[in-house]
Amino acid sequence: MMPLLAMTWTVLFAIAVSSDLDPIVAATSATVDPSTSVDPSPSVDPSPSVDPSPSIEEPPSTGRFEEREFVSLGELTDALESIAKQMEGSPMVRADFQRFVLDHELVPSSALWHDYVRVKLVFEATRDGGFWHLRWAITNRSPNSDVIWRQWQTAEPFDGDGRPQATATAECDELSALFAFLARELGVERLGLFWPQWNHVVAVWTIVMANGEAKRIVVPTSQIFLDADASLGDRGFNPHKQKTIYTYRRRDVPRTHRIPGQLAQFFVEQALAFALLDQRTLQRVRNHRSNELGGS
Repeated sequence: MMPLLAMTWTVLFAIAVSSDLDPIVAATSATVDPSTSVDPSPSVDPSPSVDPSPSIEEPPSTGRFEEREFVSLGELTDALESIAKQMEGSPMVRADFQRFVLDHELVPSSALWHDYVRVKLVFEATRDGGFWHLRWAITNRSPNSDVIWRQWQTAEPFDGDGRPQATATAECDELSALFAFLARELGVERLGLFWPQWNHVVAVWTIVMANGEAKRIVVPTSQIFLDADASLGDRGFNPHKQKTIYTYRRRDVPRTHRIPGQLAQFFVEQALAFALLDQRTLQRVRNHRSNELGGS
């Protein structure tokens, strides 16, 4: 559990940034509907606290992991799938999807909606400065997420004063691999790595439409070489520059791989608190959080 000082930090941080955020941004602990089962407590990110909306109700399948010593990847992804199903009922997520479809000249379908929700969930969690507290830095490691999973064995999302700190530090290719691996665990296909420059990597989601046309969607897992507003579907890079984008099929860890229960609970609570919000708010919260973590 987060120390009491972190609760004070939550309030102070929210006050400090509230003048720059939309009116819906407020201290989570003050706005959660008491009829819901979301715990607004200590383990929710103190980066500008955001109203997670009174419509959030945690389904039994998300579990309560804080009293568990370890939680498997399979259990975590099952919890994320339950949250993705809640996102399907969010008007804000639906509005973002409609804008996404228009912006990229796509044909909406139930299959595209299904995949969009899960891509959005995993992207906002695992990006640099995302709500799972990952931080970008140069590491010169291989383009996979193995070391992230190892760091998570001892990760603490808050320091002794209750301030947010990175659960893992990784470079752009590692973050992109983590995104592709976890989104594929939720059933999304055609996710791969793209090198827009020789020294930089982002992810790409390829959407194949009914007429056979393939649309490549950039998934910028860090802000490197991009502006502060770059998010899912950004056009700062041309994804057709790379002739072939191979689906990331590497199994970085097995479904039986375990992470500490308290960290898994933090991941679930962060998703419940943030995943139903609109993209514009998530981006601004991400930028504040990244400044705190020292990312890109």
